[in-house]
Amino acid sequence: RRRPKKLAMPDPPALPLDVGPMASDARSTSPGAQHAYVQSQSHLLKATSDNPLPTAVPPPIAAVAGLLGVRHVLCLIGLPERGKPFIAQRLSKYLSFFHGAEVKLFDVNEVMDRAGGPPGSDHNAMFMFEEIKAFMNATSSAADRNMTVPRAGSGRSAPASSSSPPSPEVRPVVVREGSAEVQLAESLATHGEEELLVHPSDRRRKNVDSGKVAILFANDTFACFKEKWSGTSKERRRWASETLAKDRALGAKLIFIEVIVDRADILEANLRARERAKNGPTASRESAGPAMYEDELPDECLREFEDRARRFQRIYVSMQEDGSEDDLSYIKLINYGDKVVTNRMHGYLRMRIAQFLSVIHPTPHVIYLSRHGQSEYNVLGKLGGNPPLSPAGQEYARRLAQWVPRHIFYQHGVLTKCRLWTSSLQRTILTATHIPHPIVPASSFDSPDGISSPPRRGSHETDAATPSGGTPSHRFRSRQRSRQLPPRYLQGDEGVLNEPVWEQMSPRVYRNLDEIFAGEYEGMTYEEIKKIAPSEATLRSMDKIGYRYPRGESYLDILARLDPLVHELESYHEPLLLVSHQAVLRLLYSYLMGKPRHQAPKVEIPLHTVIRITYDGWNPPYEERFVLGPTAKGIRNDGTIDEGVLEDGQTNL
Repeated sequence: RRRPKKLAMPDPPALPLDVGPMASDARSTSPGAQHAYVQSQSHLLKATSDNPLPTAVPPPIAAVAGLLGVRHVLCLIGLPERGKPFIAQRLSKYLSFFHGAEVKLFDVNEVMDRAGGPPGSDHNAMFMFEEIKAFMNATSSAADRNMTVPRAGSGRSAPASSSSPPSPEVRPVVVREGSAEVQLAESLATHGEEELLVHPSDRRRKNVDSGKVAILFANDTFACFKEKWSGTSKERRRWASETLAKDRALGAKLIFIEVIVDRADILEANLRARERAKNGPTASRESAGPAMYEDELPDECLREFEDRARRFQRIYVSMQEDGSEDDLSYIKLINYGDKVVTNRMHGYLRMRIAQFLSVIHPTPHVIYLSRHGQSEYNVLGKLGGNPPLSPAGQEYARRLAQWVPRHIFYQHGVLTKCRLWTSSLQRTILTATHIPHPIVPASSFDSPDGISSPPRRGSHETDAATPSGGTPSHRFRSRQRSRQLPPRYLQGDEGVLNEPVWEQMSPRVYRNLDEIFAGEYEGMTYEEIKKIAPSEATLRSMDKIGYRYPRGESYLDILARLDPLVHELESYHEPLLLVSHQAVLRLLYSYLMGKPRHQAPKVEIPLHTVIRITYDGWNPPYEERFVLGPTAKGIRNDGTIDEGVLEDGQTNL
């Protein structure tokens, strides 16, 4: 292969071992809290003889500063058992993981317990307000460093020559590691507050970070009903709005999110999930899936819920649409996306929140993640490209097709609608090519038996969840009868379209799921990269989530293209099998499991293994791994990658 020789850059300065994956001084309350810039850019922000007055903070990217410094307070209100804590948790994870916001959850019950005042007292209300202000006003990033410079006429002047070092009078502000408070103190010691371009207390400094969101909710709606931050009446909502508006220095905007659920099936499913959560994670996992809707609720549980709801409804005041609260910003989420009403929801973040709330629901999610089978580039240790499967990868594709009907078509013995996504690269399409796509009458999903029962354990059909053996895929007569018909309907004896149908595992291809693009290094091995550009290899090993391949992508770039897919994924009620690539699956796995995104590049997604993730409105996510095999070069018997391979054959540096 001929490739133009790339000049090696000088190695970047060594950084302290305790510097995190993102250059920041944040002590965030949310796992995905964002910072000013990626660590692999830090060596570019140092003063040099050619650039004695460097840019202290590079411009933001969407994944690092996507909320543009805006402060918001979200107050979740509504009747009991509507899933407000669930919404608070999902919204927090989404805003921090995909948009870089610093998010803090405020449980009104917990804060009021610490306040210690009588219910509904001014003491409790101001205690909560001070907690919100402390979070909003905390200096948590270095995003304002560009303003920590002397004003014109304060002794600073432009250098006489780009090649000469600055004179002692210039005194440029040099970016150093450490907290934002330490760096500001160093600058003040050099120049003094009055000499700085923007005063430390100036509100403009608050508008350059990644934005902050405080989410208020109540785990026990009855206990905090009288509290002023509960939003349970027009007077309390008005007080909260006016209190925040009066503090102009804080600059926080208030949004009420009212959760309205009047569908019995949603309420009962939510109660079942709550009861399973009380019994511990084992009971929750055993009941997850479609079968959970058949769980019997104790009579006393139903009576208690109905009684509590009636008593609360008599004293609770919903958001009014008679004009008396038209000046407030609010969202009415009715039956989790069946209907969404917004009022005065102008701005980027507000519309993103409304869009996300319209797709989430507290009923169970079952997501299956699988890398493609081993590719020819995996065997050679090459990055990227669009190679076909190796013989081992082709065998995995066959085993996956045998495994899917038993383990995904049937959830706890019940025939269930299910979906399939792949990337546009041939190795994922080939991995899913043998998975059956039977056309099933919609009425079949209403029967516990479905069209056919899953194979019994101990029969001549072996379990495909081991590296050897496999379960033959089920054959559905309806597929043969409807092969030439318009989609979604079966044809009757007289040619009349008389019944809606569902295509199991209907394949959908998304370019958003394609592997990270390695740019100039596509088709190369890491050994080759280390030889021609050792500094790039060093930067990537130092900052894997923020490092961008030359003319290629970073993990943060992948986040931007995964954002719209996550909205669709959250809206599904059916199990979803997602066949993609390691870098993409690392991010999706971390989001679904509630892990900080800076840890995503360290997550191992082994080849020839299916990961099943289950979560609902009350129970934390739970994962199971099924090793299908086979073993091959670079793949151990347990499905993990040998020789430090991390991404599609890439060697860890």
